[in-house]
Amino acid sequence: MNSLRSGCGTMGPQLLEFERQMSHQTRRTHAIGVNSGSLAIEISLRALGIGVGDEVLVSAFGYSANVNSILHVGATPVFVDIDPRTMNMDPLAAEIKSTPKTRAMLVAETFGNPAGFRDLIALCTRLEIPMIENGTEALGASYGVDNVGRFGRIACFGFFASRPITTGEGGMIVTHDDHLAAACRAIRHQGRMDRFSYPNQSSELGMKMEHVSDGYDGRLPEMNAALGLSQLLRLDETIARRAEVAQSYTRKLGGESDIVLLNPPLDCKMSWSNFVIRLSDRFTKDDRDQIIDGMHRLDIGAADWWPCAALLPHVRKITGHQAGDFPLSERLSHRTIALPFYETISEREIDDVCQTLKTLMNRIGANREEKKDIG
Repeated sequence: MNSLRSGCGTMGPQLLEFERQMSHQTRRTHAIGVNSGSLAIEISLRALGIGVGDEVLVSAFGYSANVNSILHVGATPVFVDIDPRTMNMDPLAAEIKSTPKTRAMLVAETFGNPAGFRDLIALCTRLEIPMIENGTEALGASYGVDNVGRFGRIACFGFFASRPITTGEGGMIVTHDDHLAAACRAIRHQGRMDRFSYPNQSSELGMKMEHVSDGYDGRLPEMNAALGLSQLLRLDETIARRAEVAQSYTRKLGGESDIVLLNPPLDCKMSWSNFVIRLSDRFTKDDRDQIIDGMHRLDIGAADWWPCAALLPHVRKITGHQAGDFPLSERLSHRTIALPFYETISEREIDDVCQTLKTLMNRIGANREEKKDIG
């Protein structure tokens, strides 16, 4: 209601406080609210001056927003296969793929797990390139003493409906770099210096129209910011409940030889944006899709999570990549299933999900054995 009473539809006190709390959460000096996580990445790339002729290292496995943002600024995505232990970008493969045209590395914590990020940070230091961290799946997580959001020179978050906090649609950029922060604020506001850059100016009386670049209508509305702020203030409580749900799934599925569960480092605190399992190599992509279809027929949510981004149709037209170019990412993308995951899910519902999953897996295994016998 405060966002309505203020009479300020955007760039007002709710956004200021949301940004302040995100700065505190991530331990970064600056936070810049925008209207989507995808735009947060794109603005970050542009603020770093990345564009036509530049190359950006990016994981071959992950959400399409990463590669799409690179393409939108005119740069070239250079895909790197994953490390099978962490499911994040393989640092050794990334170093091999780097060239004199490499201007940045864009990395995300796969399924919210920041394992291996220290090696990626070390590589960026050696290559003298910035890391752009997409922390969308890991807000509230930490690795050792570092909160997610501190690993890159600039970090981005998205607040889609399935996240531990949501603004419906929205995003946030965080950084320690004063110049990057100023550039991001301008780009989100059609290239204008925004009202927060004029501390002695009354926003109620109008704002200076000082344009420093081109940009977007990328502002986060006050109502969305208020929604995000209210949830951010209880993020620890939300993460604790999500950890309970994850532990329940782990207890019920951990003994299954054909199910591989996430195994984060001991010094990693997960935020559990989602709960994704991986089927063993005994199962094919068609098997996985049959399991998802079977769960849907029983009104149980399930999804493949994520694709091999390097092989998305629109990407292949540009890069010419073919099946087999990124074997580890492809193998993972063919066998992942995201299970129903939210704070209000009951123990009985978790039981139903797990039992249905096991039944469908056993049925596929039995059908395979039957075909062998017939053959």
